Amino acid sequence: METSVDISNNSNVVFDYTSFLSASCKHRMTFFDALKALIPAFEVSWTSSLPSGLTESEKLQMQALKVLSTNVSDSSNLIRLLRLARAEKILELVIALPYALDEDQLDQIEQKAGCRITIAADNGETLNVHMIEAH
Repeated sequence: METSVDISNNSNVVFDYTSFLSASCKHRMTFFDALKALIPAFEVSWTSSLPSGLTESEKLQMQALKVLSTNVSDSSNLIRLLRLARAEKILELVIALPYALDEDQLDQIEQKAGCRITIAADNGETLNVHMIEAH
């Protein structure tokens, strides 16, 4: 399976949402997949089950593949992804999308994930995300 998370030249984590969608389409849905789509509380419970010695990027990728689902909206998936990134202490994230999100979706993601999003390209398919520190 292709890696959907990588480290860019400027030390930001890059998550390729298109690769995630492609990998997910090949994955057969299990009962647990259906359960986690219905109960988002499972989304951050994976940290303790990860092998030691992984980079932050690898941890985020493994968690994302377990938590994100094609059965929920892109906004919900990106909120989950950003919560996972925050749990891994990733403060900057670049997300490559297959299509642009609308302004309402971006506002919802910013509010629920506690971040600021800027669009990195004119086509709106690359987002720069900066986590806002919680007080």
